[in-house]
Amino acid sequence: MALSMRWDGEQVSAAAREGLEKGLFEAAEVLLAQANALVPIEEGTLQNSGTAEVRDGKARVGFNTPYALRQHEDLTLHHANGRTAKYLEKPLNQFGTELEAIAGAAITRRLGS
Repeated sequence: MALSMRWDGEQVSAAAREGLEKGLFEAAEVLLAQANALVPIEEGTLQNSGTAEVRDGKARVGFNTPYALRQHEDLTLHHANGRTAKYLEKPLNQFGTELEAIAGAAITRRLGS
């Protein structure tokens, strides 16, 4: 009885990388949506500057206005309607496990195909 084996390591690695990129982007989009629910709104400029992207295997979520950092970090500022400082940090801490699961599920889906 002959035993035959085929190694598809390179294909599996490529599929895992593709799944990771997709999963990171999905998780980043969810984080951005959660942050948008908390970001201070006066005119909507800060909220509209929010971006989610994946580059070099890393997800990046951020807001791009001259005052985004101050609005995020300054706990002495007062915001209306449940909006708050730490609008990005809070959902990351609250939903971190779910965000990891989103990324992991995308890898699993890609490897399953």
